[in-house]
Amino acid sequence: MSLHGPRRRSRWLFGSTALAAALVAGPAVQPSPATAQDASASLRFWERALQQEVDADSAARMSEAMSAYTGRVGTDGATRRAQYSMNKLAEWGLHPRLESYGVHASVPRDISATMTGPERRELEVKEPPFPWHEGFDDVVVGYNAYSPPGDVTADVVYVNYGLPDDYAELAKMGVDVRGKIVLARYGQSFRGVKSKVAEEHGAAGVILYSDPADDGFTKGAVYPDGPWRNADSIQRGSVQYIFQYPGDPLTPGKPATPDTPRIAPSEADNMTSVPTTPISYRQAQHLLAALQGPPAPEGWQGGLDLDYRVGPGPTRVDLDLDIDYQQIPVNDVIVEIPGSKHPEQKVVLGAHFDSWTYGTEDDVAGWTTLMEAARALAELRDRGWQPERTIVLAGWDGEEYGLLGSTEWVEQHRADLFKNALVYLNMDGAGGGENFSAGSVPALDRVLTDIAKDIRDPEHGTLYRNWQQSSGEQNPVPERLGSGSDYTAFLDHLGIASAEFGTSTPGGEYHSAYDDLHLMRNFLDPGYRYHEVSAAYAGTFALRLAGSATAPLVYSDYAAAVAGHLRDLDEKQTGQQIVDLTPAYAAAREWEKAAKQLENGRHVHADAVYDALIAQERALTQQEGLPGRDWYKHMVYAPGLYTGYAVQPLPAIDDAITDRDTATAEKYRDLLIDSLHKAAEAARGAAG
Repeated sequence: MSLHGPRRRSRWLFGSTALAAALVAGPAVQPSPATAQDASASLRFWERALQQEVDADSAARMSEAMSAYTGRVGTDGATRRAQYSMNKLAEWGLHPRLESYGVHASVPRDISATMTGPERRELEVKEPPFPWHEGFDDVVVGYNAYSPPGDVTADVVYVNYGLPDDYAELAKMGVDVRGKIVLARYGQSFRGVKSKVAEEHGAAGVILYSDPADDGFTKGAVYPDGPWRNADSIQRGSVQYIFQYPGDPLTPGKPATPDTPRIAPSEADNMTSVPTTPISYRQAQHLLAALQGPPAPEGWQGGLDLDYRVGPGPTRVDLDLDIDYQQIPVNDVIVEIPGSKHPEQKVVLGAHFDSWTYGTEDDVAGWTTLMEAARALAELRDRGWQPERTIVLAGWDGEEYGLLGSTEWVEQHRADLFKNALVYLNMDGAGGGENFSAGSVPALDRVLTDIAKDIRDPEHGTLYRNWQQSSGEQNPVPERLGSGSDYTAFLDHLGIASAEFGTSTPGGEYHSAYDDLHLMRNFLDPGYRYHEVSAAYAGTFALRLAGSATAPLVYSDYAAAVAGHLRDLDEKQTGQQIVDLTPAYAAAREWEKAAKQLENGRHVHADAVYDALIAQERALTQQEGLPGRDWYKHMVYAPGLYTGYAVQPLPAIDDAITDRDTATAEKYRDLLIDSLHKAAEAARGAAG
């Protein structure tokens, strides 16, 4: 039975009765002679065919199937999802394969948190189930992946979001966190940053909680009556230092395959040494209510009905985290649709299928959406379509622990991807609501925008109008990419032009036991309409990037963006110049001019353009990598050391200016200039 009743397909037709008739004619359909006058018209024909083929009911059935059980990496649920996906892809006539790795990771045995002062209270570390929850025993307790084990008893200090400025404020109040357990609320940065800063300040342990001011009852109705976080909900998540490097901690830069040598865990610098665990705001309220010491600053007051104080004490907690470390299986699902003219050239799309609990939004939605796009592409292939370049569709395992599956896969296929991959599109949360957003390197801004204008939207007319409304901008532009999802290894490590998109509805059940079908059906995407929209967007991206004679990347936009980032850094050092950026400006302008010449060329061979597009993005990487974290090779974009997910443009130069380190600033300015010159040379070489 349909989850959402009869569908009104008339809203989705494209206005051409001739085209509509062709699309329903079945496997023998080919573009008519008039439509196929040139490659561009033929490509557009197939794009519209795909947009018509994707189906909300089909996506709903897959979402239901994969949300019926939990899917944490290394468990039977993750294996079950991989096998289900393999079976469906094979059913559609595709040829999936499983690529597997053995990754060093944490496995919780027993997690307990006990308030021992001024009263004793066992704190709950797992949510209660609702009647519709099946297999709830398989829902993992609230815990943070890559926390070390530990048994710590200490006074508590409330540290707001647990970021450097918060600790500086505590120091002004005379509050020292050394040897204490810090209580930090989620938000403003990646949770691993909170563990890092606590470690730097000598804390003995970290407790994380979601304050209702950020994603709970102050925002609206809470689960099960609304999408916001209820009092028992716990945000799980990894505290791996992905800003150092993601993936297997013991094989940095190498795939976690049996023949790869491992470093000792003590040598891995992407794991915290501070025991860290999450609780709900119902449990955090007990700790906060008992705290004494100075009143919290005004900006630290959360949404609970109490006067927030910072401590230390008399609130005291015993954290007993029995966490084992072992090698766990990580299984990626990979399927390729071979290209007809350039099978070696690759357009890669990916989404992760693992989840912390049921994960209907994060990221069964994204993987279901990509699977639906795969089904539609298989149908088009049966009707006679074939891409010019190979399309690779990837289901990543282990994203939630630290981008495990995607990182190991990229590291294993480094040589091929470095030489042949044009772009990577990531889908983390696609289909999880109705508000569209996107992120990319600047070269992909225009193609993301153009596709959004072509996709029909059930509420806004086009997906682009959705984007305008969601962003509040008349001319929305994709955000820049830092880290936090599976594009990281593609962009930051290899220099492959990357993008991501998603659809979301405001809510707060992220990484909790309540990210489930009840949430999706009732609040996030009732009717699965935006799963269908997202599948249309992803499929169109695959068709356009794999089928355009000259791929639609615009590197003159990239060069202009770099010049803008340089201006921002110059403004930052107003008053006392740390580094002269004038030669970097000149190199950016040189690249912009060369890229425009290539983009305006009328008689350039398509193969030369393709090679130049790849070479320009690769040129922005340097083998030396960023200071202190050489896995990150990209000179223009990377996550900040204290931003976590958020991007930090020109990160090495920016950090050096902040630290007033002229030598490092000049070194990385010169590396950037070298990258910009190489990008310009690549563009000029193809332009002739």
